Amino acid sequence: MQQALQHLVTLAQSLGKPIEVPGIPAPLALVPNGVSIESLEHLLPAPSRIKQKLTVLDAESFIVYVNRFATQATAVFCNGPEGRTFTAVIDYHDPAAPAWRDHVATYRCPTTVEWGNWKEKDRKRMDQATFAEFIEDNVKDITHHPEHENTPSAADMLEISRTLEAKKNITFRQGTRLDNGQVQLTYNEEIDGRAGEAGQLRIPEEFFIALKPFLGGDAFCVPARFRYRIQEGRLVMWYELVRADKVLEEAYNAVRAKIEGAINDVPLYEATI
Repeated sequence: MQQALQHLVTLAQSLGKPIEVPGIPAPLALVPNGVSIESLEHLLPAPSRIKQKLTVLDAESFIVYVNRFATQATAVFCNGPEGRTFTAVIDYHDPAAPAWRDHVATYRCPTTVEWGNWKEKDRKRMDQATFAEFIEDNVKDITHHPEHENTPSAADMLEISRTLEAKKNITFRQGTRLDNGQVQLTYNEEIDGRAGEAGQLRIPEEFFIALKPFLGGDAFCVPARFRYRIQEGRLVMWYELVRADKVLEEAYNAVRAKIEGAINDVPLYEATI
């Protein structure tokens, strides 16, 4: 009986106090039902450690943030061209001791509006007027490639789009590929419901767009193939971005190289956390 009472006294004295148990590195405590523990950290002059998770919008901000807060324990993780996410854990585990990993900065390589516009319409067939409107709205991204002599400039593409808009009442008959890489479309203008004067429209086989896939990233020159079909005299047009996935991979690798070269001695790992 005396031993049982002594055991109860010992338990009562242990309530709310840490108990060291051999073989268990972390201390334990007896917590009675209905009793909670409240942290008084908010009454201190400053927090006991940084607890911050934020998302930055460009690589430059990510680099600046990492360099400002980095310690010997800081590590950066990236998950490849598909995930395109860079995560800096400022208070990551030191080889000599574990850490809480409460201070994290993330950069997810957000794509630009321009890239989204071109990717959204990639390989989608449009009627003559819709295609012309799209080209006119995004003509600022089109560029002449100096290594491809016959590729059109922005002004050339703007002229083509306005020609397509102007010639709505026409019936297309055929398309012929020319030696210079262009396609010549033959049509008849419709006058009072009848076939009128014949005409020709030349469109390029390929054009180039110059834009930044990632916000704040490098610009890339992306080839796009012109495609068309003549269906019952009506022209259906679209374009196909050439290896758009490869462009994103190259853009990611450029961002990776930029970050790795600018975060000093902070290690960078290809990993998912």
